[in-house]
Amino acid sequence: MGKKKAKDPNHLGFGRLMLWKSSDISAGWVNVIMLTYLSIYASDYLGLDVGLVGVILFASKLMDGLVDFFIGWLVDNTSTPWGKARPYEICIVGQTLATLALFLAGPDWAYAAKVGWVFGMYVLTFSVFGSLRAVPMSAYMIRHFSNNPVLIRKVSSYGGIITTAGSMVVSATFPALVELLSSGALGWAGPVAIFMVPAALFGVLRFVFCKEDPEVDNTSVQQKVRFREIFSMFQKNPYVWLYAIVMLCYNVITGLGGASYYFKYIVGNMGMAGTLSVFSIVLLPVMLLFPWVMKKLGSMGKMISLFCVIGTVGYVICFLSGGFLPGVLGGYLLGQFATLPLAYYGTLFLMNVCTYNEMKGLPRMDGSANILANFCSNFGGSLGSLLTGLVLMAAGYIEGTGDAIVTQPESALMMIRIDFAIFPAILVVVIGLCCLAFSRLEPRAEAFEAEKRAQYEAEQSAQQG
Repeated sequence: MGKKKAKDPNHLGFGRLMLWKSSDISAGWVNVIMLTYLSIYASDYLGLDVGLVGVILFASKLMDGLVDFFIGWLVDNTSTPWGKARPYEICIVGQTLATLALFLAGPDWAYAAKVGWVFGMYVLTFSVFGSLRAVPMSAYMIRHFSNNPVLIRKVSSYGGIITTAGSMVVSATFPALVELLSSGALGWAGPVAIFMVPAALFGVLRFVFCKEDPEVDNTSVQQKVRFREIFSMFQKNPYVWLYAIVMLCYNVITGLGGASYYFKYIVGNMGMAGTLSVFSIVLLPVMLLFPWVMKKLGSMGKMISLFCVIGTVGYVICFLSGGFLPGVLGGYLLGQFATLPLAYYGTLFLMNVCTYNEMKGLPRMDGSANILANFCSNFGGSLGSLLTGLVLMAAGYIEGTGDAIVTQPESALMMIRIDFAIFPAILVVVIGLCCLAFSRLEPRAEAFEAEKRAQYEAEQSAQQG
């Protein structure tokens, strides 16, 4: 039985799955800490103006369009003994260590030094190391799993459970560690180091053990990608824009960072923010049903659109619950139905986008197809932070320094509730509409790929005959 499974091209071993997801787990730890807690660290520990924090993070993304454009072009024209996309995976080490470095700043630093340090380390984490790792990731996944859609769906679903569980470890324990350790000599750097040092070591396992399948490039005509073809893709391929809008909205939601403020000032205990992740454990078995639901509905886009309806209802429940913890937890759980698939199905979106490129007579552009979506992902995270900073500043939010206790005005408390629940609800509606439109491509792309593979296999048989 074991030998038969090993020969099955659709078989996904647990060991192989864990090696592949090692890097995603490390990146997930970075995202939880940076997107959820950086804003409150900068405003309530470093004493930076909450609006300025949003501007700092937003400004760091102005360069991402050019950076991501260049990286996508670079990946499409990369050819090394290690493969096309695999060499860039080593950047996970730089991403984790830059995250740790950011939290080395202390409240006694000069104001300008704190601003410059937060800006510089944030740029290194996301705009440099993050982009170098993220843009090639789909191309890497397609090549490691031999462009097999069944395997990639399994990795996205089952691997999503692993990544989510890994992120929950940080979400559940990091707030309590901050409460316990942040007043010590190391400040926030202590609890951050507890996760970032092992993340740097664990994250390299994918690079070391997960090779690319060179046969993947044989089924498509490979050619050098020129900048004009990338611009042509932006003009001819509407689905690259739909996916980019989806990722923009998703990352605005994750970048808002409203949970830390909500639990500190509405619930009354920031350490309780970890209960969101503990409570979300019940979603892990549900993720096993994603492939089945996708099959029943006929497409990934339709599945996500349905979940967006559930998610919108959930976020409204969160807002109406106020400080009532059971209502907040239940509403948040429903809200995750909308966003959870987006964290792990990006490669399936991009496979269809690349296939549409071929259908239009363009190169596949496995690297360049991710340029716009990756830019929107990075930009969206910072846009979320900017939005949070600006609306809280407008609502009269009062910053603190170190361990100072601050009482917020009612206007700021109401804006924290809106930021945590109403903004995500609106964005989830936009995601649902875009995914519904994207679903029109999926059956056409699948038929095109099946025809292309059949033609390649027929040519191979003729040559061998």
